[in-house]
Amino acid sequence: MSTPKKSKSFFHYLKNHPLDLFIFILLFLFTFFFLPSTKFWSSFISSPKKKYLSPTLASYQSPPQPSLKSSLSPAIFARAHIILDVQTNTILSSHNEHLSLSPASTTKLVSALTALNIYPLDELVTVQEPYLIGKNMELAKGDTLTVSDLVSALLIHSANDAAYTLARHNTASVSGFIDQMNLLAQRYNLKDTSFKNFDGIDQPDHYSSAYDLSQIARLSIKSDVIRQAVLTQKAQIQNTQKTRTYDLENTNELLGSIPEVKGLKTGWTDQAGECFIGLIEINGHELITVVLGSQDRFVETRKMIDWLKRNVSWGN
Repeated sequence: MSTPKKSKSFFHYLKNHPLDLFIFILLFLFTFFFLPSTKFWSSFISSPKKKYLSPTLASYQSPPQPSLKSSLSPAIFARAHIILDVQTNTILSSHNEHLSLSPASTTKLVSALTALNIYPLDELVTVQEPYLIGKNMELAKGDTLTVSDLVSALLIHSANDAAYTLARHNTASVSGFIDQMNLLAQRYNLKDTSFKNFDGIDQPDHYSSAYDLSQIARLSIKSDVIRQAVLTQKAQIQNTQKTRTYDLENTNELLGSIPEVKGLKTGWTDQAGECFIGLIEINGHELITVVLGSQDRFVETRKMIDWLKRNVSWGN
């Protein structure tokens, strides 16, 4: 009776067939190194993962875009002007918006931003000396006021001496404060702007543009301190010694008379002419208007507002 032959193993077979062994090795390498990179195995090993948007992204909606019924711009005769939608930064009307011009006291909007950036609101500032150039509030030497009150004074009353007192309070004195103003302009890529003083008096190489001032306005209204100040028609502040009271009256003649006007800043010099940055609200949407080198800044701003009320709407 013959003994049955033992069947040879698969690996014994491969050992005696080099070509088949080579093919087997290639298949092995393909299976374990190539297929995983195509996520072949992951479909078997792991359960599919659901992808969820973050709550912020899921709830985000793009801001409504402004549109105009008419492409005709308002009849504005200022040397430069711009009308800008705040939320989308869309220009609705403009002329010479990048022309560098003297900004007059609209400069003080940057002085306010700079002061709020480098000083605490409740920091005490002592008046070192009177400053009698241009419009002022007659700050007395030795008076001590808070940064908050001085910022309000330069925005409401357009007080040059309030701007000077804040600038001189800088550790690097007035020149250091002006350097900080220019750094702010550089940080926000305002290429048509250069500051040589803190109050906007006419001076060589002190200039800005309607476009740059509109961007400064958009930045400034992020501050609740500035928003409150530019919306204030009249106010009183005291020095901390309680020995002197200062009456402040807003230089913005449209405030309180035109309901759409919510601020911002006036300016005037012989060289600059009449200047005005306006914060306008129409149908719950905010816009910035700027006129530079105007012969009647408030009349031209009214024209802009009437034009906007007739022509602008918002939709997605």
